[in-house]
Amino acid sequence: MRRQLFATVFCILAAVLYGRAQSDPTLRFASPTEDTYVSGAAILRVVIGGEGGAALVEDVTFFADGRQVCVVPATTPQCKWDAGPELTTHAIRAVARLKNGGRLVANVRTKDAGYVEAVSVDVVLANAVVTDGGRFVKGLTRDDFKIFDDGKERPVTSFQSDEAPLEVVLALDVSASMSTALADVKEAAQGFLRALRPQDRVTLVAFNNALFTLSRGVPGTEALPALNKLTAWGSTALYDVIVRSLQLLSRQPGKHALVIFSDGDDSSSQATLERVQKLVADSDAMLMAVGLGRGSTVDELKEKLESLADASGGRVLFAEKSDELSESFAKVVEDLINQYTLGFEPARDGRDHQIRVQVPGRGVRVRARRVYTAPSELPATK
Repeated sequence: MRRQLFATVFCILAAVLYGRAQSDPTLRFASPTEDTYVSGAAILRVVIGGEGGAALVEDVTFFADGRQVCVVPATTPQCKWDAGPELTTHAIRAVARLKNGGRLVANVRTKDAGYVEAVSVDVVLANAVVTDGGRFVKGLTRDDFKIFDDGKERPVTSFQSDEAPLEVVLALDVSASMSTALADVKEAAQGFLRALRPQDRVTLVAFNNALFTLSRGVPGTEALPALNKLTAWGSTALYDVIVRSLQLLSRQPGKHALVIFSDGDDSSSQATLERVQKLVADSDAMLMAVGLGRGSTVDELKEKLESLADASGGRVLFAEKSDELSESFAKVVEDLINQYTLGFEPARDGRDHQIRVQVPGRGVRVRARRVYTAPSELPATK
């Protein structure tokens, strides 16, 4: 009898505890999330899950970098926050106060994009493409080039020929606006990947309002199967994706290039156009872009893409129709594999400097990186 009573009580307690576990709410961040970049006006938002969900929560308090931002009801667990103009690290915290007296906590840390602004004190790299009558000029040597920094010639301290391996990030826009063009996008990307040389390495990413890394640091042909994963949905965070892609390139040796395919219409980035222009200018990567649809017909969008590519020595190609993409991507590959990379010792005054690359005496056209931000003066040694 006593054993039966004990078993009954145990079952009741287990059922109560199980029911409590099942009904406990959960808390997680929906915006921002880990490994994202935040600047300017932002939305802090959490999701309350579990059985009972928001009905068990009194309110949610948001904190940013140790300071309270807002207290909001559980029914609308989000609020606006000004993250400031810089893409710096922020510690975000949400505390949900439960009606039973308990609480739930969620934390997230955003990322710092300062890596692209830290210019080496030893060398600044400038990619250059040399053409003569529309044809690429191959076989040039270090002695064929001259570099001018704010009009003053500087010695070329390092040189990579057009045969040197290339590290490239290919970023494909797969937002909802690309749904009708997706088949042509895949076909054009296939041609691009096949045209890369055996020594080249590619990181393939897709983006909408987030970035998805499909393959990383592999030969072009090895990235081909990843294209089958592409589907079109979501909004477009073009500027954020450029920031993330530059980070991927900064970790790899060799000549760097970022190839962006998009209609150019950013709708959900945290980073601003002005901020991204600065980051691109301070990077050693050549930025190439292919604009499709509205990106090839709307002047404002065309100017955005061109402004991003121009300072890096890159360019933008436009395709009004998706079946013209393959030709555009083929031209991008030709540009990339025919670039030279030159290095020189920078000034150390912390200012923005204009770069001019020349090949004297040949009557050729040189398209190259045009600007860099100099490091500050090195501290004196004792």
